[in-house]
Amino acid sequence: MLWLGIAGHILGFDTVLMQAWRIREPVMWLCEKLTGNRKLLGVNLVGGVRRDIPKSIHPEVNEILDRVFKETKAVLNAVVNDTTLHMRCKNVGVITNKQALDYALLGPTARASGVAIDIRIDHPYAAYPETGCEVIVETSEDIWGRVVVRIKETLEAVRIIRDSLKMMTDGPIIAKMDEKIPPGKVGLSSVEAPRGETHHFVITGEDNRPYRWKARAPTFQNLQGVPIMVLGDNVADVPIGLGSMDPCFSCTERLEVVDVRTGKLKVYSKKELFELAKNRFKKK
Repeated sequence: MLWLGIAGHILGFDTVLMQAWRIREPVMWLCEKLTGNRKLLGVNLVGGVRRDIPKSIHPEVNEILDRVFKETKAVLNAVVNDTTLHMRCKNVGVITNKQALDYALLGPTARASGVAIDIRIDHPYAAYPETGCEVIVETSEDIWGRVVVRIKETLEAVRIIRDSLKMMTDGPIIAKMDEKIPPGKVGLSSVEAPRGETHHFVITGEDNRPYRWKARAPTFQNLQGVPIMVLGDNVADVPIGLGSMDPCFSCTERLEVVDVRTGKLKVYSKKELFELAKNRFKKK
């Protein structure tokens, strides 16, 4: 809903912006009620979750989900036949099926180009083997396809949450981890985020702490497709083309320290970083 509203605003279609955010607001209230926070929920922990969803709240959750489903479907039916949206989104920002595969694009960006890729199906995890998940694929290979994929995925998300609530049983909400994690172990994990596959890599260190951790967010991969997407399009189409990928630029930040005189890269040790941070605060 957040993405759809912003996409409508980029196109100058502020009715979509206002309707999408109106539909979204009860969900934000519900998140706050369940977790104490509207956006950064702070619920996931290693081995489980911080708190359960009380059964007394299930009817309210289902009521809000019913409303979101009904109103999102109404938005989908409205935009599908909108002439202006077709003119701005169809055959614009094209990424062919072959290009999506060649550039290893992810999530809705790939699925709108006919690539049926979804970690929840390809490598099932968590409760997805029980709830199932429909991979939403469009074959128009353009911005329009990305719009439709994301709206349909919202409807599928509602279905998954409904089924998860029905299947939820009583019991512990976090796994006990009494043993220390030995250093030098390598862990890999991929999950399907709204923008596509998010991959995490970790090497364990001493004292149950990570020695090295790296995350690759889907935006980092999907941005490789921007040059081919905007090639030949009008400048005015570039903002919605980029917006159709729903990029998170902070997810793509990388840092290198280079000596400008010699051109050599500098890799700081943990001790050096600690000393730099300590001295910085001393100066203040």
